Amino acid sequence: MAYKALYRTYRPADFSEIAGQEHITRTFKNALKNNKLAHAYLFSGPRGTGKTSIAKIIAKAVNCEHAPVENPCNNCEICNGIDHNTINDVIEIDAASNNGVDEIREIRDKVKYLPGVGRYKVYIIDEVHMLSTGAFNALLKTLEEPPKHVIFILATTEPHKIPATIHSRCQRFDFRGVSVPEMIERLNTIIEEEKIEIGKQAIKVIAESAEGGMRDAISLLDQVVSYADQKVTIEDVHTIRGTVSNERLLDIALAIYENDSVRAIKILDELIDMGKESKRLVDNMIMFYRDMLIYKNTKTEDNDQLIFSNNTFIELTSTLSNNLIFYYIDVLNNTQNDMKWSNNAKLYMELALIKMVDKIEKQEIYFQDKIDQLTDKMTQLQQQVENQTVSQVVTQNTPEQEDEDEVSLETVIDEQQATSEETNEEEASSETEEQEPKQETKSNDEEEEKEATETIDDSDEETKSQPSLFNQGEELAPTSKETDKVTQVTEPEEDETPYQTYDIRYVEQVLNNGNREEKIAMNSKWFDIERIATAETMSLAKWITDGRIVATNGKMLIIEYANASLCNRMMKPDIKEKITEMLSDYFNKELDYLALPKKVWEEKSQEFIKKWKQNPDKDIKLSPINHPKLKEMPVRNQPQNVMMHEGVKEASQLYGKHKVKVKRGD
Repeated sequence: MAYKALYRTYRPADFSEIAGQEHITRTFKNALKNNKLAHAYLFSGPRGTGKTSIAKIIAKAVNCEHAPVENPCNNCEICNGIDHNTINDVIEIDAASNNGVDEIREIRDKVKYLPGVGRYKVYIIDEVHMLSTGAFNALLKTLEEPPKHVIFILATTEPHKIPATIHSRCQRFDFRGVSVPEMIERLNTIIEEEKIEIGKQAIKVIAESAEGGMRDAISLLDQVVSYADQKVTIEDVHTIRGTVSNERLLDIALAIYENDSVRAIKILDELIDMGKESKRLVDNMIMFYRDMLIYKNTKTEDNDQLIFSNNTFIELTSTLSNNLIFYYIDVLNNTQNDMKWSNNAKLYMELALIKMVDKIEKQEIYFQDKIDQLTDKMTQLQQQVENQTVSQVVTQNTPEQEDEDEVSLETVIDEQQATSEETNEEEASSETEEQEPKQETKSNDEEEEKEATETIDDSDEETKSQPSLFNQGEELAPTSKETDKVTQVTEPEEDETPYQTYDIRYVEQVLNNGNREEKIAMNSKWFDIERIATAETMSLAKWITDGRIVATNGKMLIIEYANASLCNRMMKPDIKEKITEMLSDYFNKELDYLALPKKVWEEKSQEFIKKWKQNPDKDIKLSPINHPKLKEMPVRNQPQNVMMHEGVKEASQLYGKHKVKVKRGD
């Protein structure tokens, strides 16, 4: 028996074997099952995508002995007869050779007769766009109102040539090119059936070479199997196709990038000697640089194209700019047009390679790339400057509503520090005045103080060994007189409950002991965190610099972020632990922070200013933080006094919390 081509042997027999047209097969399966077929259809799409195959499947399904069914059985006498072209009820017409008025009139005269075997007469008119204007006009009336037993299926690769009057009388289905994965799946089925030895990469090259046509892919597979002695390789596919392998294209591209015209032309000569055509080489080079643009500017995966998994291709793509790739494509495109009018295509290809290598020709491209790089750097620097020069004044009033009595948070903190310094000076002067008369005569109070001091010194040997307690250079250990004075600590007095994630006590402690100079110093080095970050900590550094320090007391920071979701991320226990360690190492001291949304910070700072204006000498208490999108993280195990200075903690343990005085601003 004569050999039958693979594309004929494996022509789809039902909808399940159609590759890549799921939107069409699903529609027809439902229409066949529910008996809702139209009288005329127009199939349009590229070659080899299944237009005629689906038309024949529909013809079998409507005439199948088990109809209505969503798929033909392919076992009954009618299905087998249609497959072997022995049923006259299915009429296939090639409009390319039967495009006259007489042929269409013959169809119009015969369409009224009932089918001989099945239920329907199905007319499949292929390449219908080839019909003449008179033939289309002769078909109009019959196509609009055919007998109930007739179905027209028109197929074309050029739907724009079909008159609008024909379009309006048909249901149109647009076939798309079959994707590479879908094509590989169908080819693997054929390869398993035929027991063909072929490499996976060769199958992928066949699928890519078919350019969306399933029939072309099967025909190419049939051809390379006949060419190869045993196992089909990539080289066999390129030899049959006349194309150039990705490796050779990469060699030419690298020579062009390195401005080595001698090597580029030498590779071209080798390819010409192997039988490659210059015109085909230009096509391959254009597709190569097109793949570069796709890989560089879109989200791609390794299995999209075979070349996308090549490391040399990836490195070269990252090196070349878009401007330079577009320049290469323009040169090749002009060369392709020039080749059409010349018998010496190789000459134009050599000139194109020299032009792509020439530095003077590419000088404008290099300048443009440098300008783009400088523009990007200037934009980044401008953003950094804008972030650093953001106004430090937090106010709810607009410029039109400026009030002479308006007070900024920085003003409050400055006055708090000034008040604290004046208080320290007054206390120091009062102590000096009290000591002067005591030097002349020893009073009873002095003797009592001496006895009390000796009692304290003798009462506990461990106390003698304790180091002096200092907070920023000031002694915290109280004298005998001051131990009798009960002064509250800055923190809440009797509230030992742990801090919550967004605890207002944290804000109170920072604002009541704010240090503006410290905040300015930290902000001046804030964006340099990214410079000292490693590859592992770069993401954390970027998260840090997304916010800005709005208040600090030297040990505790309040960092403002644009929204609550960023704050929730920063306050997650595991992330906060890493960032706290990073900030402490960077500023060379132990730090803690609270991340707040901009809206919450503005509310709390304004509330603080308002209460401070009413009573500047009092520790300000604020209302709790309430924001619907701020999430409570796992409760901390540390009590709130972990943020106290070490000296304050030790003094509180020795003499009691109520007898330790912490001066504001320390």
